[in-house]
Amino acid sequence: GREGNMIRIPASLLREIYVHTEASYPNECCGLLVGTTDAKKNHTVHTFRKCKNLNQERARDRYDMDPMDMLRAEREFESSPWDIIGIYHSHPDHPSRASQTDTDRAWPDYSYVIIWVQKGTVASAQSWVLNESEKKFYEEPLVVDDEGEGDRK
Repeated sequence: GREGNMIRIPASLLREIYVHTEASYPNECCGLLVGTTDAKKNHTVHTFRKCKNLNQERARDRYDMDPMDMLRAEREFESSPWDIIGIYHSHPDHPSRASQTDTDRAWPDYSYVIIWVQKGTVASAQSWVLNESEKKFYEEPLVVDDEGEGDRK
Protein backbone atom coordinates (compact mmCIF):
# COMPACT_ATOMS: atom_id res chain seq x y z
CA GLY A 1 0.00 0.00 0.00
CA ARG A 2 0.97 3.65 0.09
CA GLU A 3 0.38 4.27 3.78
CA GLY A 4 3.08 6.47 5.20
CA ASN A 5 3.43 8.33 1.93
CA MET A 6 2.91 11.97 1.27
CA ILE A 7 2.07 14.38 -1.49
CA ARG A 8 4.00 17.61 -1.97
CA ILE A 9 2.56 20.62 -3.76
CA PRO A 10 3.97 24.12 -4.33
CA ALA A 11 2.02 26.82 -2.51
CA SER A 12 1.41 28.80 -5.72
CA LEU A 13 -0.15 25.76 -7.44
CA LEU A 14 -2.34 25.00 -4.46
CA ARG A 15 -3.57 28.59 -4.53
CA GLU A 16 -4.51 28.23 -8.21
CA ILE A 17 -6.40 25.03 -7.42
CA TYR A 18 -8.19 26.83 -4.56
CA VAL A 19 -9.21 29.58 -7.01
CA HIS A 20 -10.74 26.93 -9.28
CA THR A 21 -12.71 25.37 -6.40
CA GLU A 22 -13.94 28.74 -5.14
CA ALA A 23 -14.93 29.91 -8.62
CA SER A 24 -16.93 26.70 -9.13
CA TYR A 25 -18.83 27.03 -5.85
CA PRO A 26 -21.60 26.03 -5.07
CA ASN A 27 -20.85 23.20 -7.51
CA GLU A 28 -18.15 20.58 -7.27
CA CYS A 29 -15.19 20.92 -9.57
CA CYS A 30 -12.48 18.47 -10.38
CA GLY A 31 -9.10 18.29 -12.02
CA LEU A 32 -5.98 16.22 -12.55
CA LEU A 33 -2.79 16.49 -10.53
CA VAL A 34 0.29 16.05 -12.70
CA GLY A 35 3.80 15.40 -11.46
CA THR A 36 6.24 12.74 -10.34
CA THR A 37 6.32 9.69 -8.09
CA ASP A 38 9.57 8.83 -6.35
CA ALA A 39 10.92 5.38 -5.44
CA LYS A 40 9.08 5.52 -2.11
CA LYS A 41 5.83 6.32 -3.97
CA ASN A 42 5.69 9.88 -2.68
CA HIS A 43 3.95 12.24 -5.07
CA THR A 44 5.14 15.70 -6.07
CA VAL A 45 2.69 17.90 -7.99
CA HIS A 46 4.25 20.03 -10.74
CA THR A 47 1.13 21.24 -12.50
CA PHE A 48 -2.58 20.54 -12.78
CA ARG A 49 -5.31 20.49 -15.38
CA LYS A 50 -8.89 21.58 -14.74
CA CYS A 51 -11.52 19.12 -15.92
CA LYS A 52 -15.20 19.43 -16.68
CA ASN A 53 -17.66 18.04 -14.19
CA LEU A 54 -20.12 16.24 -16.45
CA ASN A 55 -22.58 15.63 -13.64
CA GLN A 56 -25.15 18.41 -14.08
CA GLU A 57 -27.99 16.85 -12.07
CA ARG A 58 -25.97 16.53 -8.88
CA ALA A 59 -23.15 18.95 -9.51
CA ARG A 60 -23.39 20.14 -5.93
CA ASP A 61 -22.31 16.82 -4.46
CA ARG A 62 -20.98 14.66 -7.27
CA TYR A 63 -18.32 14.91 -9.89
CA ASP A 64 -17.99 12.91 -13.09
CA MET A 65 -14.71 13.78 -14.70
CA ASP A 66 -14.86 14.24 -18.45
CA PRO A 67 -12.94 11.27 -19.90
CA MET A 68 -11.85 13.47 -22.79
CA ASP A 69 -10.07 15.77 -20.35
CA MET A 70 -8.28 12.76 -18.89
CA LEU A 71 -7.29 11.50 -22.33
CA ARG A 72 -6.03 14.94 -23.33
CA ALA A 73 -3.84 15.13 -20.22
CA GLU A 74 -2.51 11.61 -20.76
CA ARG A 75 -1.56 12.53 -24.33
CA GLU A 76 -0.10 15.86 -23.30
CA PHE A 77 2.29 14.30 -20.80
CA GLU A 78 2.95 10.89 -22.38
CA SER A 79 6.44 11.87 -23.59
CA SER A 80 7.31 13.98 -20.54
CA PRO A 81 8.77 12.82 -17.22
CA TRP A 82 5.51 13.86 -15.59
CA ASP A 83 2.42 11.77 -15.18
CA ILE A 84 -1.10 11.99 -13.80
CA ILE A 85 -0.57 11.24 -10.11
CA GLY A 86 -3.92 12.14 -8.67
CA ILE A 87 -7.23 13.92 -8.79
CA TYR A 88 -8.52 16.90 -6.89
CA HIS A 89 -12.15 17.79 -6.35
CA SER A 90 -14.12 20.11 -4.15
CA HIS A 91 -16.72 19.40 -1.50
CA PRO A 92 -19.01 22.45 -1.37
CA ASP A 93 -20.15 23.03 2.24
CA HIS A 94 -19.01 19.55 3.17
CA PRO A 95 -15.82 18.49 5.02
CA SER A 96 -12.81 17.35 3.02
CA ARG A 97 -13.22 13.72 4.03
CA ALA A 98 -13.59 11.12 1.31
CA SER A 99 -17.19 10.05 0.80
CA GLN A 100 -18.38 6.52 0.08
CA THR A 101 -18.83 7.51 -3.57
CA ASP A 102 -15.24 8.78 -3.64
CA THR A 103 -14.07 5.48 -2.14
CA ASP A 104 -16.11 3.33 -4.53
CA ARG A 105 -14.69 5.08 -7.58
CA ALA A 106 -11.10 5.46 -6.49
CA TRP A 107 -8.09 4.00 -8.25
CA PRO A 108 -5.09 2.74 -6.32
CA ASP A 109 -1.83 4.72 -6.37
CA TYR A 110 -3.58 8.02 -7.03
CA SER A 111 -3.63 10.81 -4.49
CA TYR A 112 -7.14 12.20 -4.03
CA VAL A 113 -7.00 15.79 -2.82
CA ILE A 114 -10.37 16.91 -1.50
CA ILE A 115 -10.98 20.59 -0.85
CA TRP A 116 -13.73 21.74 1.47
CA VAL A 117 -15.22 24.99 0.18
CA GLN A 118 -17.33 26.54 2.93
CA LYS A 119 -19.70 29.31 1.76
CA GLY A 120 -17.44 29.99 -1.24
CA THR A 121 -14.09 30.00 0.60
CA VAL A 122 -11.65 27.14 1.01
CA ALA A 123 -11.79 25.84 4.59
CA SER A 124 -9.43 22.88 4.36
CA ALA A 125 -7.75 20.40 2.05
CA GLN A 126 -6.79 16.80 2.68
CA SER A 127 -5.25 14.10 0.55
CA TRP A 128 -6.44 10.49 0.56
CA VAL A 129 -5.04 7.25 -0.81
CA LEU A 130 -7.02 4.08 -1.41
CA ASN A 131 -5.97 0.92 0.35
CA GLU A 132 -7.06 -1.53 -2.31
CA SER A 133 -7.32 -4.66 -0.18
CA GLU A 134 -9.37 -2.91 2.51
CA LYS A 135 -11.29 -0.78 0.01
CA LYS A 136 -10.90 2.25 2.22
CA PHE A 137 -9.14 5.59 2.16
CA TYR A 138 -6.28 6.64 4.38
CA GLU A 139 -5.26 10.24 4.75
CA GLU A 140 -1.76 11.10 3.55
CA PRO A 141 0.14 14.21 4.60
CA LEU A 142 -0.28 17.11 2.19
CA VAL A 143 2.99 19.03 2.31
CA VAL A 144 2.85 22.55 0.92
CA ASP A 145 6.20 23.74 -0.41
CA ASP A 146 6.72 27.42 0.20
CA GLU A 147 9.10 27.87 -2.78
CA GLY A 148 10.97 30.55 -0.83
CA GLU A 149 8.75 33.33 -2.10
CA GLY A 150 9.98 35.57 0.72
CA ASP A 151 13.45 35.66 -0.86
CA ARG A 152 12.21 36.96 -4.18
CA LYS A 153 10.07 39.87 -3.11
